[in-house]
Amino acid sequence: MNKSIKKYGGAAAILGGAMHVLAYVAVFLIYEAFKEEAKGTFFGEHAFIHIIDVAMFALLLVGAVGVYFSQAGLLGRVAKTGFWLTLAGFGLGVAGGLAIIAVGLAVGDEATLGVLDIIAHPLSQVLYTLGSAIFGVALLRKGTLPKMGALLAAAGPVALFALFAVGLNQATVLIMASVVATGLGWAVLGFGLRAERATSSGREGTAARPEPAVR
Repeated sequence: MNKSIKKYGGAAAILGGAMHVLAYVAVFLIYEAFKEEAKGTFFGEHAFIHIIDVAMFALLLVGAVGVYFSQAGLLGRVAKTGFWLTLAGFGLGVAGGLAIIAVGLAVGDEATLGVLDIIAHPLSQVLYTLGSAIFGVALLRKGTLPKMGALLAAAGPVALFALFAVGLNQATVLIMASVVATGLGWAVLGFGLRAERATSSGREGTAARPEPAVR
């Protein structure tokens, strides 16, 4: 099971990191660059952007599980708390996004802008921001996976949350930098997880190879 977690968790973290950047690019194009063109089309509906969001959060969730369980014997209770908060945030992103897609397509955009939107965005973001900060710092201190990945995965969500908290919702360059940092952080952790798996497989193969007979 541990091998499967490393195999699929690493790939999911890489893809989830890439989709984290893609999701923001899609938001910028739809709600800023081509706002008028998207208005009144399926691409301009709330449900559309959450199709990307749900895939992103689902991949990051699997990636986080892979990263944690590959390091579970090396991390303490604080890291475990951070992991579960991160998982809860990603999970709410998936659940809230799916609900928005279903309600938006069945009823309309206006029905998705209340409680469902709060679950899928602010509540989810608070949980995974706090969780990523704790979990990322724990991984950084342990140093068994790439430290740069752990640092970016921890700092990116915090920076993004801080920008929104102080009202810099239109600071496109700063927001994009935070988004890229987060996505790159998870991707680097994913590559680190795959490299760790490859090293472990190599060691197991060497150990399993019989020694030549001595004549």
